[in-house]
Amino acid sequence: MSIYIIRPKATSLARSLKLASRKFTPESRPAQVAEVVNFWREDPVHQQIEDWLEDAQKETSEVSKYPDYSGITGASIVEMTEQEAERMRREVPNVLILPDQPIELIQPQQRNRDTKDQLTKDELWHLDALAKLTEGIALNIARQNGFTGTGKNITIAVLDTGIDSTHPELQGKVTESYSFNDRSKQIQLTTSQDTDGHGTHVAGLISGKQVGVAPETKLIDGVLIPRGTGNLSNFVMWLDWLALRVDVNIVNISAGFPTYAYEMSDVIDDLLAVGILPVCAVGNDGRNNTRTPANCRSSVSVGATNFNSKVAGFSGSGRISVNNHSYDVPYLVAPGEGVYSSVQGGGYKAWDGTSMATPIVSGVAALILEKYNKQIPVLDLIDGLLTSCQDLGHDKERQGKGLIQVTAAL
Repeated sequence: MSIYIIRPKATSLARSLKLASRKFTPESRPAQVAEVVNFWREDPVHQQIEDWLEDAQKETSEVSKYPDYSGITGASIVEMTEQEAERMRREVPNVLILPDQPIELIQPQQRNRDTKDQLTKDELWHLDALAKLTEGIALNIARQNGFTGTGKNITIAVLDTGIDSTHPELQGKVTESYSFNDRSKQIQLTTSQDTDGHGTHVAGLISGKQVGVAPETKLIDGVLIPRGTGNLSNFVMWLDWLALRVDVNIVNISAGFPTYAYEMSDVIDDLLAVGILPVCAVGNDGRNNTRTPANCRSSVSVGATNFNSKVAGFSGSGRISVNNHSYDVPYLVAPGEGVYSSVQGGGYKAWDGTSMATPIVSGVAALILEKYNKQIPVLDLIDGLLTSCQDLGHDKERQGKGLIQVTAAL
């Protein structure tokens, strides 16, 4: 028995629904979810898939469907034999049957093994900026000029390795923790813990009391990649599950696989359509290398800069061409080399990676959402992020729109 992700082959929700009108408010989520679900229910290929799976489960024990959540992705996660998969391909010719594959942590580089108990102002450079040369995101300057935004009433789902919610930076920030239960095939409430250490570093940069961009943002801890490895099928289920969380506005993702998967672009579109912004690390493999889902067209893809306001050499980038349309990733960059944040068990360490830059962008997105009381449309929020960037003089394929800045965004 193998696991497959099954959905219509040629159907595109983004071409059929108007994403420009999508909102982030809790009141708008149910209607947006219902519209997307109805879109899939009315799709003839999707209905063929559902009917085929229902009949197959009655006929044989060699086909088993995982539990559904919201249904926004139009995908079914199915465990079945290769023979049954081949039979489905013959009988439902417009079906996409994608074999499951690993989705892995975008592994950062740890600068040193020493853990600091306290940080100096210089070690918080990712939040700062010098008078003549922008290095960080200029948040401290904005605060000195009277900016009071903290990300209050905004919730970000961190799909990662878990979060150590006992860290002093993060106490009171993690509202709930969830993981995928391999036995029940369901996402279930669990005790907050970090299975690797990565998620704690990421969480600190979003809402840490000292190191975080948006210190009053609340976090949903989703263990997508326990000990650094998960499955694409689980990722699809997580996105389907998130749609039911009316409190979640943004999802931060620092995992992927090193190819472009056009099948996932439509799934990310589904997330935008219900009012959740996906912010994704582009990867740490340098030029001409990107990771899915960051390289999906609707993801806010994030690359990394260093202390000298240059794009870090490891920061991924590339041009994606699909259906006679091309675009460059990342869309923007943020501090990601030598960035200090919270580590599992307490204290701080400096890590290198686009995984460090991504939560900084998620934090800025939370500040914008707070300013507009979540009333800003989805596409306007993306434009707000992209138009707030400082051009660093790099090729567009390396820096995207440039270095994210709080002063311009707000």
